[in-house]
Amino acid sequence: MIRFEDNLGIHLFKAYFSIYKYLKRTFSDHQIENMNPTRLGILLALADNDGVIMSKLGQRLFLEKSTMTGVIDKMEGDGLVERRSDLSDRRALRIYLTPKAKRLNERILKIIDKAYGELSRDVSAQDLAASVKVSKKIGQAAHDLSANNDKKG
Repeated sequence: MIRFEDNLGIHLFKAYFSIYKYLKRTFSDHQIENMNPTRLGILLALADNDGVIMSKLGQRLFLEKSTMTGVIDKMEGDGLVERRSDLSDRRALRIYLTPKAKRLNERILKIIDKAYGELSRDVSAQDLAASVKVSKKIGQAAHDLSANNDKKG
């Protein structure tokens, strides 16, 4: 049996929870309210690839369709994103950042760069790159296993 201190899942959870608390406070200090991991993920993903089809955005973030719809509804109401029909498939919706969200993203990216620099100051670039690589693999494996279990049940 894996000891508590050697349990990777516990350490990933603790890191996630601690980073979330730290960023929430940091965003609040910069008058950025209502920022949660889902909203942040959507804003950063759209900053990287604006105008993506909503279902693809959800897949990239491992979010269920119902979760995406609710979050996008709220973000649209807050003036951060807008939905537009895809020109080649009118059933598909593309999600775009509004000018307000683009300005917000500029602030967020500066805050995150500084925060992650502080959080990882005692971690070598090599260890940080390895951590990202391993986290991606574990996240994908957990997502895939969860999807397979959903199909069975």
